[in-house]
Amino acid sequence: MPVFIPNSDGYFERSLDVLKLCLESLRLTAGGKASVTIVSNGSAPEVIEELERQRRSGWIDQLLLNGTNRGKVDAAVSVARGSFEPLITVADCDVLFKPGWIETIERLFRTFPECGFACPFPNPNNPLRYTSATVLGGMLKGELTRAKVVPDEDLDAFAHSVGNPDFFKAKRRNMQVILRRDGETAVVGGRHFVFTMRREVLAGVPPVPALSAISPESDKNWFDLPPDRLGFWRLSPARGYVYHLGNVTEPWMYEELERCRQAGNAPCGDGCDVPQVRRPWISRLPYAVRLLILRIVNKLWLRDS
Repeated sequence: MPVFIPNSDGYFERSLDVLKLCLESLRLTAGGKASVTIVSNGSAPEVIEELERQRRSGWIDQLLLNGTNRGKVDAAVSVARGSFEPLITVADCDVLFKPGWIETIERLFRTFPECGFACPFPNPNNPLRYTSATVLGGMLKGELTRAKVVPDEDLDAFAHSVGNPDFFKAKRRNMQVILRRDGETAVVGGRHFVFTMRREVLAGVPPVPALSAISPESDKNWFDLPPDRLGFWRLSPARGYVYHLGNVTEPWMYEELERCRQAGNAPCGDGCDVPQVRRPWISRLPYAVRLLILRIVNKLWLRDS
């Protein structure tokens, strides 16, 4: 988790309070289940002091202090390359984690060994974004379909958390592109504000630094494209397990945090016993060919455009 809070003025006035909410929710839901690394990217002294306090409490494995802001991508990728875990989660520092998010993500990887990128919140808006391997592989297996599986209450809560009640398109609220297998339902697609990837995805991440503090192209080229280019699936659960908090605290955030406390820290089961990755033959076609086939599928069936 990269952290960039350079001061407590203007946009960043309440960012430290948001960070505390984020970290506490992460501690309650992932403490003892995951090895947590926090990277401070040129943050203010009071932010570093809070991060040090959290580290001393014992639930953070590593705290790295960068003197300047190296950007989310370079901070996250540098840590990911040095890790040994089969699953690696990258998260913004304004995410509120709900109980069960780790267990749900692990279950997706177990049920769908083709999965290489999983987000703990469904994004029905863009089922064709970075999902050529997912859509074509799902169709080939006869598992791809459309249905209303994401509750409106989850979509409404997320839309409220980002301050945009119209965040989700009406047609995507009423019908999502999904996969079904062995009693498990997964929504096709997912956002990158928090995601978990297989370690194998790092093989497709550019070997050079992004050298950009804030750039949508960095997230796209270093996080979004590699899994799909490699032929891995991009999935999300049918329920929301995180919120995006933004830069201002609101009463409902503390109410959600209290629900985390009441839920307790349930055992994680089998941990990271993730099956070996599986890729259908269509996922191994050249990327340009898959994108062409996807456009045809869109016109004939999905009609997403």
